[in-house]
Amino acid sequence: KSDIMPLVDVVAWHPMYGSSPEYDWHRQYYYEYPSIVQEIKDVASAHGFAGEYVADEMHWQTPDQAAGGWPTYSETKSAKYCARGIVMHLGMDVAVTTIPLRENPQIFHTSQNLCTVMAGAKPASLSVEIESEAENIKSYAFSLPNDDKLLTLWTDGVAVDDDPGVKATLTFPGLSAQKVVGIDVLHGFEQQMTANIEGGNTVITNLLVKDYPIILRITP
Repeated sequence: KSDIMPLVDVVAWHPMYGSSPEYDWHRQYYYEYPSIVQEIKDVASAHGFAGEYVADEMHWQTPDQAAGGWPTYSETKSAKYCARGIVMHLGMDVAVTTIPLRENPQIFHTSQNLCTVMAGAKPASLSVEIESEAENIKSYAFSLPNDDKLLTLWTDGVAVDDDPGVKATLTFPGLSAQKVVGIDVLHGFEQQMTANIEGGNTVITNLLVKDYPIILRITP
């Protein structure tokens, strides 16, 4: 056990840097990244660390930003991957910063929307059953200070500029929601969802899951 780690306030690293399933040489790292982060946290805590974890300077470059030999993406794809990365880190209780992207409006506004929606959110456990033809849906749940819940979900494959989405049915066992609002952080809008209560469970049908985080805000 380290004598130093109990004195450390922050453990930080540079994450992702353009990694995606689109490229063979990045695919394994992309999909194994959550387990890599968990290993970092396990080792640090085993040595007495009790501070904050920070994923620093995360970004997916657009061609006009190309530097360092990292992969580049269209602005839409970059915004989608950035949104995935932000939500994924928050879901693992890791703070995240990005390289300033104000020169690319879609990336900036998507990140800004996420900051607004996720303010005060903490990782939480939320039981949900997802039925869909998609086999690669990734999800994280959060709790807000007013006890509302957030469920974020997306298809975790290669991002495209115009994704039609895939339908899914969500069942929340033992949860009778008063209201469910769907939030699209990429396009900056929200709408109330049709949610049915069946046998004490909240059921949402025909939800379009996209290749970037769609957020459901659930009021119990």
